[in-house]
Amino acid sequence: MTSVSRGPGSFLASFLALTAIVAGASGCTSTDAGPRLAANLGTRICIVNSWTESVNVTYDLKDTSIGEGDIPPGYQSCAEGTRFDFTDVGGDLVLPDPAQPFDFSATNPWFGAPYAYISQREDPSLGNQLTYHLCTSESGFDVGATRIWDNGTYRITIKRLPDDQWKEFTLVIEPSQGQRVGNDPCKGGPG
Repeated sequence: MTSVSRGPGSFLASFLALTAIVAGASGCTSTDAGPRLAANLGTRICIVNSWTESVNVTYDLKDTSIGEGDIPPGYQSCAEGTRFDFTDVGGDLVLPDPAQPFDFSATNPWFGAPYAYISQREDPSLGNQLTYHLCTSESGFDVGATRIWDNGTYRITIKRLPDDQWKEFTLVIEPSQGQRVGNDPCKGGPG
């Protein structure tokens, strides 16, 4: 007759074996456990300069960025972030004169669809430097959806890309397509 040990060591061995079986059955590995455990993905936005001149990009809200400052034609600047007072990534976009500077923002909220938008500062000569007007809607984006602002000289298109490590957006500055979309300067809401 074989004796069966019932001490604390056998309990621990049984517990560890059961844990290994459950972990193996769940499909989790150490390489994919991080994203699955994340409560809410952050957001990444890339500013693509398809315009004929350099544009200036600075990020006020970000975790990391590449390519800040003057972005020549054919180049891009990207940043990613997670939750800075209701915004994941945000910053300023300055196009050649006479355009007023733009503010941009991209966010993955806890509830609802991710969104990105541009707004424009009110003319500083009016004495109010803290007023912004939406140029595009700030409602949620489905994957593949776009928002456009076009003043007849240049066009800004924001598009939501498929998710990767973040909720992904591109903001493309390019020559106008000959169709005005929205107000220039932006006034009193989305165009």
